[in-house]
Amino acid sequence: MSAPVKGLGLRLRWLLFVESLGLQGSWNPQRMQNLGLLSIMTVWLRRLPRNVERDRLFCRRYYEFFNTNPYLANYLVGALLRLETEREHGAETPRGLAATVRDSLGRSLASLGDQLFWLGLRPALVMGMGLLALDGNVEGVLTLVGCFALGQFLLRWLALERGYALGMDVVEVVAHPLWHRAIAAATRLGMFLTGAVAGVYAVRLLALEGQGSGGLLAAGAALGLGLPLVLRRRLPGEVLVVVALVLALILSFANPMVKG
Repeated sequence: MSAPVKGLGLRLRWLLFVESLGLQGSWNPQRMQNLGLLSIMTVWLRRLPRNVERDRLFCRRYYEFFNTNPYLANYLVGALLRLETEREHGAETPRGLAATVRDSLGRSLASLGDQLFWLGLRPALVMGMGLLALDGNVEGVLTLVGCFALGQFLLRWLALERGYALGMDVVEVVAHPLWHRAIAAATRLGMFLTGAVAGVYAVRLLALEGQGSGGLLAAGAALGLGLPLVLRRRLPGEVLVVVALVLALILSFANPMVKG
């Protein structure tokens, strides 16, 4: 499909970007993020001359059940806006196409985003912050938080224009193998950092912190490298949660024993 316009335009893109940050603001268990998506799409609709019948059908299309990962949602928003723009310029659009794109692409982005962010990057970020905090590096903690925030803002901004430029072809972005490589890397990083945090804590509990912060981090890193080997065969999630709770309780009660 050929785009009837060159792009979203800077002003419209900015308004859509800001509105997209509130995608989950009206999350509800019945239709999940449908109101958030509708709110974003009406930013584009408000720029058109009023047409009661068209506007009614437009709102009905985006009032149905919808749920995806908020960090990647703008790929879908851009593609839907491209579809609506072409419809507005007279392109023949099969009945139900918008709903099909919304549902199928939304599920794909939800799967990718949940694995990359919820199960990969965010746990790695938390463990990285914990490791820096154990070393007393407050500036490093703030830097990590700032980098993550700026990175996800940039991704949302670029995804909006990318989704619009590709339209229906945005599925090629979703199918790119780079996503799965990033997921694997983020997961391994989170596991390594978890082992590093556990190693630093263990060294302190064993009263070996006299080695200095460099020795602590080295011991933690060694444990972190070994943890993925120990867990090479994935245990059930329930088992990991129980083990993590037991370790958390042990470390919490042992904390007063930690020297200086």
